Amino acid sequence: MGFEAFYRAERPDILRAVIMALDDRDLALDCVDEALVRAYERWDSLESMTNPAGWVFRVAVNCGLNRHRRRRLERLRPLRPDPRSSDLDGVADPAMARALARLSVEQRTVVILRYHLDWTIEQVATALDISAGTVKSRLHRALRRLETLLGGQNDHAH
Repeated sequence: MGFEAFYRAERPDILRAVIMALDDRDLALDCVDEALVRAYERWDSLESMTNPAGWVFRVAVNCGLNRHRRRRLERLRPLRPDPRSSDLDGVADPAMARALARLSVEQRTVVILRYHLDWTIEQVATALDISAGTVKSRLHRALRRLETLLGGQNDHAH
């Protein structure tokens, strides 16, 4: 598949996942575009990967996390400027969206990749450059936290 076909097929899902992971639509748009430019520049080597979308996702999320860190260090604004607003519009249940927004970025990311994009544990691990055991551990903690936040009614995430 050429880069143009990859872009058309994968960008919408990658963008939704990054928006949900970062909970910041504007930041996600910037970072996904930046990650896709990097992917285009390296397409000859990325094209043969088993999950180039995972590579793009990881680069975009890392971009967002780095920008969040810089903002905090510069004290321009906090990580989550308005806790009442959320860019988790890919989640149909408003209670679930609010609960996901309260997870750490690391926990929210594994939940989104595993359940929203339906990636395997191995695909998530590869995309995030972590072990499958770390993915499972983060998922376990995230799902327990979601159960707590949703009052034990966490059938949505399973």
